[in-house]
Amino acid sequence: MSRPNIIYILADDMGFGDMGCNNPASRIPTPNLDRLAAEGMRFTNA
Repeated sequence: MSRPNIIYILADDMGFGDMGCNNPASRIPTPNLDRLAAEGMRFTNA
């Protein structure tokens, strides 16, 4: 059995609504994090 690929990203002083994938009206550009969220699994209520 192969090990799963897990990436854990912890950003200090960043709110839930600051990323574009959580808030389309966000004024902070986060294109790479948005792409990771679109292609991966998101835990929004953990």
